Amino acid sequence: MKNIYLLFLSVTISSTIFAGDTTTVRIHDHTDMTWYGNYDEWGELPDATNDYRKVYLHYTMGCATGGCSDWDYTSQIIVRHRTGAIDSTLQNSPMFTVNGIVLDSVLFSDTAYVHFWNTTSNALDSNLTTLLEIIEYNDATNPTNPTDTLYGFESGFYNMEFDSLGNIIDSFYVVPSYTFLINYHNWYQVFDVIENYELARVITPYGSMLANNWEFTTTFDVTDFIQILRDSVEIRCHYSGWSSGFSATLDFEFIEGTPPRDVVKVENIYSGGFSYNSSTDFENTKLIPKKFLIEANSTNAMVKMASTGHGFDNNQSAAEFKPIDYFLKIDGTQTHTQYNWDADCGENPIYPQGGTWIYDRANWCPGKRAQAFDHEITPFIIAGDSVEVNIDFQSYSWSGTQTPSYIIECQLFQYSDANFSNSAEITDIIKPSLKDEHSRKNPICGRPLIEIRNYGSAPLTTLDIEYKVAGGTINTFNWVGNLAFNETEEVELPNLANWSGEANVFEVTLKNPNGQADDYDENNSMQSEFELVAEYPQSFALWFQTNGGVVNTFTQVSESSWEFFDENGVSVHSSGDLISNTQFRDTLTFSAGCYTFVVSDTDEDGLDFWANNDGSGMVRFREIGATWLKSFNADFGTNIVHQFTVGSAQSTSSNTHPIKWEIFPNPTKDKILIEGFSDEKTQIFVLNNLGERVIKTENIQAGFISKNIDLSRLSKGIYFVEISNNKTTSIKKVVKQ
Repeated sequence: MKNIYLLFLSVTISSTIFAGDTTTVRIHDHTDMTWYGNYDEWGELPDATNDYRKVYLHYTMGCATGGCSDWDYTSQIIVRHRTGAIDSTLQNSPMFTVNGIVLDSVLFSDTAYVHFWNTTSNALDSNLTTLLEIIEYNDATNPTNPTDTLYGFESGFYNMEFDSLGNIIDSFYVVPSYTFLINYHNWYQVFDVIENYELARVITPYGSMLANNWEFTTTFDVTDFIQILRDSVEIRCHYSGWSSGFSATLDFEFIEGTPPRDVVKVENIYSGGFSYNSSTDFENTKLIPKKFLIEANSTNAMVKMASTGHGFDNNQSAAEFKPIDYFLKIDGTQTHTQYNWDADCGENPIYPQGGTWIYDRANWCPGKRAQAFDHEITPFIIAGDSVEVNIDFQSYSWSGTQTPSYIIECQLFQYSDANFSNSAEITDIIKPSLKDEHSRKNPICGRPLIEIRNYGSAPLTTLDIEYKVAGGTINTFNWVGNLAFNETEEVELPNLANWSGEANVFEVTLKNPNGQADDYDENNSMQSEFELVAEYPQSFALWFQTNGGVVNTFTQVSESSWEFFDENGVSVHSSGDLISNTQFRDTLTFSAGCYTFVVSDTDEDGLDFWANNDGSGMVRFREIGATWLKSFNADFGTNIVHQFTVGSAQSTSSNTHPIKWEIFPNPTKDKILIEGFSDEKTQIFVLNNLGERVIKTENIQAGFISKNIDLSRLSKGIYFVEISNNKTTSIKKVVKQ
C-alpha cells in the first residue's frame, strides 16, 4: 500500500515566502526512526506536466515518540529511483531438504530400527531411528515451491550384534530402501534496477538536553534531482543509530517556473560508506576513476560531492576530527580542491547540547547538515564524448583500533545550455528570518543579510536591491560584484530607515541586473517573516562572570570578553581584557538606536562546558534597581550575538519581566542555579525519571528567584525540575553527570 499525501503551500513549513505557484507534498509525517535501518514510504509527487524553477526539501527532525537519542548519528534522506531497467542474478535451489536442512544425501526406509543392549532388562532392545521429513522441489519452473513431502526413517548405518552377556560380537548394515543424492535447480532471479540518490544528510544532535517536543527544520535545494522526483516515488529515511531515536517529516516544495538550465541526466559516481584502511587502498579500491558518456545535448556539467568523516580512535583523530582536502580530477587533470571540514560547530544553531557539540568535524556538526559541494566542470566536457571523473583524498597514515571511514555521496549532473543570459535570483533571506538554521543570527534590528545568485550565463556585476518591511518605506542598495553563472553571494544591506510597517514581514526585490531588464523576473522577490528584538532601558547593568579558561596562565587573562556595537558597527562599550574567575558588574548607558552585544570566547567553549575544567560563568542584563532583563545561556560555544534597541519603534514593547526560567549549568556535576520571576510564592521540586520527588524547597517569596540546589547526593542520570505556583507549573530536564 502506498501512502500518499498531497498538500498545498503553507508558510508554516518555512518562514521564507517565494513568488510563484507552489505545490507541497509531504512524504514521511513524524516517522519514528528508533533503530539502525531504513524507513521507506511512498508518495505522489507532481508529474512532468509543469516546469519547476525550484524544488526544496524541508527536512524536519524531531524527537521520536520516546524522546531524543543522546548521541550523534547519521541520518540520510534517499530517493529510491526505479530506473526502468531489469537485471537478474543466478540462483540455485536444492531439490530436497531433510527436516528443513540441505544435506548432500539422505538414506531412509519405511521402517528402520537401531539396536542396543538394555542394561535394565539385560536383553537386546531397539528403537525406531530418526523420523525424516523430506520436502521435494521438483518443479524447475518454480524451484522454490515444494512439490511433495515424504516421511521415512533414517537408514544406511550399522547395527550392533550382542552375545547373551551384552558384549558386541559383530555388526550388520541396515540397507536403506531409498537413497536421494542432492541436486540443484539453476534459475535467474529477475528484479528492477533501483538507484539510490541521497537528497539530504543531517547528523542528529546530542539529544539529552532537548525537550520531547523539539523540532528543527533544515532546507535543501534538490532542484537538480527533478527528473527522479516525479510521479510515484519511494523515499527512504536511513538512520544509523539506536536508543530512543529521532523522527523525520519531509515536505517537498515545488515552485513552478523555468530553472537556470535544464537537467539532461544525473548519475551516481560514488555512493556508500568506505573504510580508510590506507591511502593506497582507498584510492585504488574505493574511489576509483569512473568514465561517463556526455550526452549529445549536454553542454554543461557539475559534480556534487557530500563526504563526512567518522571514527577517531587512532593517532590522527581520523576521520571525524581530521581536517583534510579532497581533489577532483577530470580526465586525469586536477580541477578542484575542497577543504572537507566544518569550522563552525561552535556556532551551531542547536545549542546547548549534552555532548561535544562545539568541536569542529569532518564536514559535519551534531544537528547540522552535511555540506554538499558543487564543482562546475563545464569547461572540461565535450558533448558526445566520454569523461573520466576521479576524486582523491589527502593521504595520511593512522594507527589504532577503529578504522576511519567516510560516507560519500557523489553525483554527476549533465545540463543543456543556460535558459537565460541576464538574470539574478534571490535565494535566501538570512536576516531577518524565523528559519531554524538562521536562529543564531536572529532576531535583528540592524543590517539585513540576503543571498543572491547569478541566474544567467553572463557575469553578474551590478544589481539594484529594494527592501522594506511590508507596507513600509522602500530602501535601495546598489550591489557591485562579479558572479559567474550559478554562483551565489551573501549581501549585507544597510539598515532600514525604519522598521515600521503593516506586518512583521521583510520583503526583498532584485532589479536591473547589469543595468538591464531581467530576462526572468519570477525569482526576483522574496518575503520573510520575522520577530522583533527586545527593547531595553537607556541604562542597565551587565553582570559578567568569567570562568577559569585563560589565554595566558601568567596574566590569568580570560578567554572570554564582550563588546557592544552600534548599527554602524562602531564599538560603544568594550570589556577589554578580563581576569578569570571574577565577577564584573558594569552600568552601561546608550542613546536611542539599534545595538549588537557580542560575547566572544577564544577557545570556542563558552563560559560553561561540561568537557573541560574551566568551571562556570554567566552573562546577564539587569535593570537598574529592579529585576533581570535578560539571562544568556553560558554554554554558548563560540559566541553570543544579541541585538536589541533602546528607544526604538522596531522593538517589542518593554516587558517588565522578560526573563524565563533558566537552569545552569546543565549538564551538571553537583549544583544547579535556577533563576526566573514569579508573581507569587513558588516551590521547586527535583523529580527522578519515575516522577518521584527526590528534592523539594520551602516556599520562595514572589519576585525574582535565584535558587541554588545541590544534586551531589543524587546518582548520575536524567532528572526533572518542577517549578510551580498556584497559577503555572514549569518542568525542565536536567542531566546529572
